[in-house]
Amino acid sequence: MTRSALAALALAAGASLLMGCLGTVGAEGFVVSGYPVVRAEIIPVEITASPRVYFRGTYAYLVEGQWYYPTNRGWVVFEEEPPELRRYRQTYRASPRYVPERELSYPRERGRRHYTPR
Repeated sequence: MTRSALAALALAAGASLLMGCLGTVGAEGFVVSGYPVVRAEIIPVEITASPRVYFRGTYAYLVEGQWYYPTNRGWVVFEEEPPELRRYRQTYRASPRYVPERELSYPRERGRRHYTPR
């Protein structure tokens, strides 16, 4: 009976450790400037090339509809969009890309000049 009790105790201890690990996995949330944020898991490659707005001391970057914001804890993403950033997102329009009006081709050959003796 003691052997089965020890086995059950070991199983319960293992399950509680496993549950503790599962409980700690997840996004850490905190507040920046009064708005809830979540730590950014993945930061876009060229985030500084994205549209940006100066917000509360540094720039916030708009990437695929989400606002990325650098803090001293790392990059975060706003869970609730601040009104200042919402206004910018609603009025922002991407600049049109340059499209050449004509197709590219080989250079045209200039007219040839021939020497004509007099």
